[in-house]
Amino acid sequence: MRKERMSSMKRRSVLSIVAGVVVMAVAVVVAVNQGWVFADSSLGTVGLNARPQATPIHHYGAEFGSITDALISPDNITFQIVAVQRGTSEWLFHIHAHNNGQQSISILDAATSHYFMIGGKGGIPGTPITADQIFPKLTPLASSRADLAIHPSLAATVASGADSDGWLVADLSNYKYTPFQLLYVYGTVTAPACTNPIDQSTCHSSTGYSTMVWNL
Repeated sequence: MRKERMSSMKRRSVLSIVAGVVVMAVAVVVAVNQGWVFADSSLGTVGLNARPQATPIHHYGAEFGSITDALISPDNITFQIVAVQRGTSEWLFHIHAHNNGQQSISILDAATSHYFMIGGKGGIPGTPITADQIFPKLTPLASSRADLAIHPSLAATVASGADSDGWLVADLSNYKYTPFQLLYVYGTVTAPACTNPIDQSTCHSSTGYSTMVWNL
């Protein structure tokens, strides 16, 4: 069982932002002047207008899997994506959370870095971007929505041994990228931020974000 558990633990992730350049290790995702590069742990490129690049990025975080996988956060919360409803201007995510621990845990609190967000790919090579543009946060559904009865919002806190089951929404009405990952941010770390990810002399310590990652 221990070997199975260890084999299920995947790569750790970090987001670092400086001067409009975002560096994300999920496996590894790098924003460079030529465009977005998406690479797996072997650094084989599956992205846009750039060659594979070895990138000196530290790995942080918890698990990494497909959208159907149940992943466990360091807070001992098991998350499972029950359903995804993809619309033209918004995506709805039905999320189930179970608290395996002995105390109540806050799972949604942007102030303490606990929230879900979308990861996108694409864009125009050489165009500066910000984290808010490429990583829109999921939010509870507005209380005025007519469909709130069938899409109750995910509770922000889960009691010891209890479950939270509900929906969050990603507003993609002005989103210019292709969603390809769902991320759960659960903490901050000190991480390298680089104006040129392939030149270590341009790097300095900055704030990164520990995440769990589901491929959509």
